[in-house]
Amino acid sequence: MFQDLLLSSPTTSHPNNSVQIIDQAHIIYSNKTITHALFQFPLIENAMKSFLLFLCTLLLVAFTRTESKAQQHFEPTWGSLAKNPLPEWVKDAKFGVYTHWGIYSVPAHGGPDYVRNLYEGSRTDAKGVYSYHTKKYGPLKSFGYKDFIPLFTAPKFDANDWVGVMHDAGAKFGGICLVHHDAFLLWNSKVNRWNAGTMGPCRDIYGEIATAVRQYDDMKLLATFHHGRSFGYATGGMKSDDITDTMRETWDVFDPAYHDFYWNQWTGTATEFSDQWKEKISEVIDAYHPDMIWFDGLRTSMRGNHPPESDVLDVITKYFNDASRTQQRVTVCNKNGGDFNFPEDVGLRCYENGRDMPTDVGPWFLVDRAIAYPWSYVNNKRYKDRADYHVRSIVDVVSRGGIFLLSLTPKGDGSIPLEEREIMKNIGMWMKLNGEAIYGSRPWRTHAEGPTITRGLKRNNKGEEKEQWDWRKEFTAQDIRFTQKDNIIYAIALAWPADGKLQIQSLAEGCEETIQSISLIGSNKQLKWEQNKKHLEITVPEAPPGEYAFTFKIHTE
Repeated sequence: MFQDLLLSSPTTSHPNNSVQIIDQAHIIYSNKTITHALFQFPLIENAMKSFLLFLCTLLLVAFTRTESKAQQHFEPTWGSLAKNPLPEWVKDAKFGVYTHWGIYSVPAHGGPDYVRNLYEGSRTDAKGVYSYHTKKYGPLKSFGYKDFIPLFTAPKFDANDWVGVMHDAGAKFGGICLVHHDAFLLWNSKVNRWNAGTMGPCRDIYGEIATAVRQYDDMKLLATFHHGRSFGYATGGMKSDDITDTMRETWDVFDPAYHDFYWNQWTGTATEFSDQWKEKISEVIDAYHPDMIWFDGLRTSMRGNHPPESDVLDVITKYFNDASRTQQRVTVCNKNGGDFNFPEDVGLRCYENGRDMPTDVGPWFLVDRAIAYPWSYVNNKRYKDRADYHVRSIVDVVSRGGIFLLSLTPKGDGSIPLEEREIMKNIGMWMKLNGEAIYGSRPWRTHAEGPTITRGLKRNNKGEEKEQWDWRKEFTAQDIRFTQKDNIIYAIALAWPADGKLQIQSLAEGCEETIQSISLIGSNKQLKWEQNKKHLEITVPEAPPGEYAFTFKIHTE
């Protein structure tokens, strides 16, 4: 009976998490309920009543201690923040999708760095942006970057459609770039007036995305912030000597009236910028409760003190503590852009398309890339890579203990290009068939075998040789990637064996595992197989169950 009373006490839960929390009020409720119940039985001796009350109190104390252990408190130090464990949902999710979309999608030329190329381009005409702009829209004195905002109405934006495309592709977390280096905010902000809630589309873009994501029980919400680089970004590498009197008098980027949008040393201060940087992220945390936050370019910005490291520490500490109170499992992505944003043990290590990622990277890490470059939609955009490239990348990354994050590049009107829809549909078809080898899997004792090397050295703009990953290689049937779950090994062949024989050296006779059975996902054919001292050899069906990346399910003892 007393057990039933304990279990029936009221509980609360956070909308983002099914973990129940027994708070102090509920403990008081339970104690009163049990006490009342005990005294309904006059035949129970006083000594027995005292003993039972003492026992119940011990149980309630145990509940309280369990809860206090579950809730962590973080201090604004890197050492403290490093103690926030990577959530299991991140390790299980494997695949996420977001977008690069904003004002820069309206002119659709050059990419999301349009604003920088525009004002700096009077000297360099980088990517042809300055000449494109002045020819199509007129001189900067009459049409600056801010003047695209009234054109950014996004009549075809549909959050349910966007998130549906992500989910159908197999993404387990999704979101958008809420603000790029141009500093325009895609949420309804009270911190800064330059936002989509009051200008342009006049809609809470991220709020709609968050609602759409949370319609799916198997998706988490991502928020990416790129405004750490906004201070001085629009004016690029310009120095005072580069700025003429005419530019100062006629270009909006030097007009103090727009200091809280263009953010530069001639019209504003790094202190005001930093205060708003912090307030903007806090506003998003409080309003939308994202499960993962990704930052771009903070290491360089912190060196310039905009924002200072203390502000970064404060905002991540707030994020972790707020989440801990509600039992929401969250993390931050720690991008490597030559150096990590934060100490390497804080958050999830991230590598842009594998740049600077070591060969022995090991779990856990994230690789992000655009579905096609540049990072945003541009006129006559070319799609060099199709779904097979991204699927093979997912397989390789996951086998190493990684997570793959793909960015869509919607058009200025808010529609997703047909080419991107097709790529996403085909990724989804593969994930629907083979997802059991991906979602919730863990790295096996070896992640891969085969002759094709996916990494090498590439010289950067500074003349330094850096490791670079290339998933565009022509893979063979000998190129195999492994994942595992419990007693199942998944061997994913990156090409189909033309001779009808798949050979796996890592599972040769005498290996650690005892094989019970082997099947091919997507095929109902019984497979013949045998082990010898060189390899495991599987006789495959005549026709493959797909076009690329074929999953063999190997049950072991």
